[in-house]
Amino acid sequence: MGPSIVPSLKTLRVELQHTQNGVIAWLTLDRPQALNSLSGEMLRELFLLFDEWSHPYSLLGAEASLPKDFPRVIVLQAEGGRAFSSGIDMKASALSIGGEAWDYRDIRSQQLLSRLIEKMRALPQPLVAAVDGIATGAGLALALACDLRVATSASSFSAAFVRLGLTGSDMATSFFAPRVAGLGVAAELLLTGRALGAERAFQLGMLNALAAGPAELRVEAEGLAKDMLLCSYKGLQLTKEQLNAASDGMSLRATVTAENSHQILLVNDPVASKIGNDWLNKIASKSGKPRPRL
Repeated sequence: MGPSIVPSLKTLRVELQHTQNGVIAWLTLDRPQALNSLSGEMLRELFLLFDEWSHPYSLLGAEASLPKDFPRVIVLQAEGGRAFSSGIDMKASALSIGGEAWDYRDIRSQQLLSRLIEKMRALPQPLVAAVDGIATGAGLALALACDLRVATSASSFSAAFVRLGLTGSDMATSFFAPRVAGLGVAAELLLTGRALGAERAFQLGMLNALAAGPAELRVEAEGLAKDMLLCSYKGLQLTKEQLNAASDGMSLRATVTAENSHQILLVNDPVASKIGNDWLNKIASKSGKPRPRL
């Protein structure tokens, strides 16, 4: 594996939080002067970073062989507090804020945006979106493509594409929105362009937690990440892969067959077994009752 791209990032920031059970990567969209809109430069950096965090150290190797800085959970957040992301930046060069002008009329640009979402879903790590502010257009797509979502109460979500005379479905929003929020809410978002407030999004199950402000948002996101770090790396990766497959429309038979194979694989994995036994021992110590070993 070559040198990390992290030191050379211009539109993103990465903070690696080392915990007893693994590393949390806090990935920050860092273009607050442009409301964290997605420029060509940011897209390129996201591609390179997700490639770096992808599969070289997946199920093929032992968990102990993971590099010390390799993240097991990723939290996606944004700088500034006004916007998680305001969508695609179509005039970055004209604004003299760095990045590249977005050629939104080119099908290749559209395909690159779609591939970003596919890369996010293919990552072995669970992704937590920590939203503070507006998540519009591509910002909505990024949040929906994460596995879990938390937001401040002042945040909102909208599909701006339809208000531009375009289709309301872009960057897989028509795939994720019905699965995350239900078909009726997805239709409201994508057909009207209306903003969905964080409190309503939480009530509908689109958000896993609602936070009063940025400090509380960090606590909520970190809590979810640390709970996932209590699980084995392989267990998290296989669970995410299975959720992806089930969302794609697996049959009941195909689903249970895959689940059975994954469980047998992990029951016979020494790292996963140790994590399971440690957890069962903790429960037994509280109850005072004996327990079987995995």
